[in-house]
Amino acid sequence: MSLAVALGVGGFLTFAVLWYAAGVQPGDWFAAPFFLAYTVLLWLFTRGRRMRVSGAERVLAEDAREPIVYLRPFGVDRAEIARRLSSWVRISPREGFEKTYEERLTRALRKIGPLVTVGDPTERLPLPGAARMYAADEEWQGKVDELAGQAGVVILHTGDGDGLTWEVRRVIALDAPERVILSLPLDAARKEPSRQERYDAFRRRLGDEFPRSLPEAIGHCQFLYFDADWTPQLLGERGTALPAGETERAKVLRRLAREFKIAWGPRWVRVSVYVIVVLAVLWPVGKFLA
Repeated sequence: MSLAVALGVGGFLTFAVLWYAAGVQPGDWFAAPFFLAYTVLLWLFTRGRRMRVSGAERVLAEDAREPIVYLRPFGVDRAEIARRLSSWVRISPREGFEKTYEERLTRALRKIGPLVTVGDPTERLPLPGAARMYAADEEWQGKVDELAGQAGVVILHTGDGDGLTWEVRRVIALDAPERVILSLPLDAARKEPSRQERYDAFRRRLGDEFPRSLPEAIGHCQFLYFDADWTPQLLGERGTALPAGETERAKVLRRLAREFKIAWGPRWVRVSVYVIVVLAVLWPVGKFLA
């Protein structure tokens, strides 16, 4: 990361000196080397971010707080935050920097506890987001048991796969519903099944594993939690009170409800209204200055 920043600043200063002092004017030739340099610097910076990700073992040794364990199919590791114009989830001011859903989760919860997970053993470097603990194929279930035993909260991300099926069954077998949060499907990309359709598939496959039936519709909610008797509750529905109390899960749910708040309208409506309001404020100012 430091190398990328140093090269970027050095390149900019060199270009500025050549432009202003030597009178060198950029022409059509400038586009190709600029694009190449930008690509290299972006690759260096991204690789540096991945090299800086701490392992779960180190994080757990240095942080005395109970961890928040994130269990998910490996296929969602690179899932990006929804940017659909139809999304009702509020816009994060950090969307330009937090590319994935996992990064947003990690940042939102870091004041409560470290987000840790079992990493994909095929990845060469850890992805930005949760601290990862790696294990061979024959050992990963033991690692999940180890993490779940230490966890103050377990977040299960809905999806498919034999690994996730085992994790869901294992977490339910621990019979600690007050520690469990279900992360619901993200907004679908174009030509993919909708998030409700993917949730329906998860419910058909694993719904009977839960002691009480999961809700049929999830609306715009991103999370679901459970009462002491495994009664499911959707988080963040407008007009409903947030979970009270000072337990770790209650704090996590309140943070998630604020971070993934369901707004008053779809994104395209909100953006349109904000633009109109700004223009309405600037118009009389412009008339006065004119």
